[in-house]
Amino acid sequence: MADINKIICNYITLEWMNEYKSVRAFALDHYIDEKTARKIKKKEGYRMPVSTLKKMCDAKEMSLSDFFCIIEKNNLKLLKNT
Repeated sequence: MADINKIICNYITLEWMNEYKSVRAFALDHYIDEKTARKIKKKEGYRMPVSTLKKMCDAKEMSLSDFFCIIEKNNLKLLKNT
């Protein structure tokens, strides 16, 4: 099974960060440091504190439970396609 940290970071990178012209712009809009946003974007993933994820979800007006439901659904799709 894939590492959950990589799954979360990959989702954020593909679905949220790619909408922005820069990592800095994403970080500012999501209440996190640019350094943290760059760590999230790394291929190997990042062990993100829940507090960081909460800030980003707040910026998206999304609850943590909604976020994890999306991650779970996306992960199930990936598993079915393998």
